[in-house]
Amino acid sequence: MARKKKLLPKDFDDLLKQGDIAALKAVFDTCEIDARGGYGKHTALAFDLCPDELARFLVERGADLEAANTWGRTALHERSRSRRGVGVAVLLELGADPVRCGPSGTALHAAAQTCNTRNALTLLAAGVAVDALDPAGLTPLEVALQQCGNIDIVDAVSFSEALLAAGAARTARLPGYVTEIGKRFEFSRAGFNKDSVDEFSAALERLYALFDVPPVPRRAMHDGRAPIRATAATWQERHQELWELLVPSKGAAATQQGEVIRISGRISNEILGNGGGNWDADFNRMASKALAILASGQALPAADLAEASALAARFRHSDGDTARFAQMAVEWVRLNPAPVALGVVDYTR
Repeated sequence: MARKKKLLPKDFDDLLKQGDIAALKAVFDTCEIDARGGYGKHTALAFDLCPDELARFLVERGADLEAANTWGRTALHERSRSRRGVGVAVLLELGADPVRCGPSGTALHAAAQTCNTRNALTLLAAGVAVDALDPAGLTPLEVALQQCGNIDIVDAVSFSEALLAAGAARTARLPGYVTEIGKRFEFSRAGFNKDSVDEFSAALERLYALFDVPPVPRRAMHDGRAPIRATAATWQERHQELWELLVPSKGAAATQQGEVIRISGRISNEILGNGGGNWDADFNRMASKALAILASGQALPAADLAEASALAARFRHSDGDTARFAQMAVEWVRLNPAPVALGVVDYTR
């Protein structure tokens, strides 16, 4: 008898989408019942499109409900954090442990990552503690608000209301997280989808009210005509001031001043935050554009321009003093307060 495969077929996701139960069951004629697949190397039970009938079929044949993937998350954790919000009830029915705490916390913490209220209510009914702590010491409600992106704001309201109704503690961290949500939204408001901006803005107001947080002021961007001034005490604070004033939420800035600030910030985030893993031809062109701006108008001194060029060359190898590059960008804006239109650029990052 041929030895069964330890890995699921590469087209397992496609098979799930097709929904042919017979074909899905047939996979396990040649694959182990706990065969792994997907980026996280999890079992079939963890796929968020795994139908209930297949889940029952697998568990009846010995599938391990507590099998953990690469990140230590079980099928219940994975299904709980799915935005589709399906499969949690059947896993609990089949015996999945609702209170198991993995590297990212309980399944309720997993549901909190996507503000999945339906899954949260199912897990609470199964006995998961509303204020269980993850390894970082955060409650599910804290995780939800800490990780809430703009796309999650509407769902964050219903999630918060559900957990508060279930007795979740109003911890000291929560107002700060809501303020950060507001800052991110206001930075992006001008470029937000016009068909949904009012809905998300209203949801943000509800979050402010739920957690007694003063609303974040709406962002006031530069009008494109007045002299550009930054008045903060340190160059780092002036860089942030200019970022708020000049850098759009998406795409290149309207002015050379805004773009040299944006590029220096993007380069810093890429090198320091991502180790240069996404560095590509676009980043090379952006660095070249920043060097051209620094050399234009009232240019930086020749020694500074040479230093900037040497730094840009090092950035290609995920190295170099990104703070110094950003400081030079701030200095160029100080020397050139009159707005200069950016024009067409040859990159899209």
